[in-house]
Amino acid sequence: MNDSTPEPGANPAFYVTARAGEVIGADAVSLIVGRGPEGEHLTYWDETEGDRDSMGVLWTRCSQTLSRTERPVGQPARGLHPDRQYGIQLHRYCGACGCPARLRDGRYLHLVTEDERVGDAVVRTVHPPVCLGHAAACAARDPRLRSGFTALLVGTSALWGVVGTLYEPVRHEVRPRPGGPRPIPYGADTESLRWALADLLVRELSDLEEVVDLDRFLRESSV
Repeated sequence: MNDSTPEPGANPAFYVTARAGEVIGADAVSLIVGRGPEGEHLTYWDETEGDRDSMGVLWTRCSQTLSRTERPVGQPARGLHPDRQYGIQLHRYCGACGCPARLRDGRYLHLVTEDERVGDAVVRTVHPPVCLGHAAACAARDPRLRSGFTALLVGTSALWGVVGTLYEPVRHEVRPRPGGPRPIPYGADTESLRWALADLLVRELSDLEEVVDLDRFLRESSV
């Protein structure tokens, strides 16, 4: 975990949590209409290589407040930090501490809510797995889990897409489409992907190998 320890019920200072003073989306005014081989698309006027992910989707820019050891510091704010969430979700690290979350048997522990389920055998989530050392803290203090959760052991999973805002060109400028942020699959039509500004990375969990009682599982894993 990091420097601050929140009171029970408070927004926890997990690694992927945004912090007070970090500015997210500050460069939205820099969004413009770009032109390329595939036609018009959303871009920054000063776009750099790091502004897009491996699928070519543009990401929101944000600042980070980090310690000398590259750990986030400051009071927790609302929501997940896009840069940290992307890296942790991509590599399947623990969302609480930012360290590897892979269990000894190769699986991952996920705490999921009902609204993340897509049918009986699939979960789509922006929330990374948790390691054994921080699973209990997440279960007790993560606000999204207060109404209940299921602890799942997951094998393989795949990157599904992003949660982001779709933009549209208006004369020589761009503006967000009505409806706010929404899930956008990587397999969507190229028109949607060209005009998307991503905030969070979505992973699809379809190899849901086992439902476990979290307390019992943690006790047995520590033996």
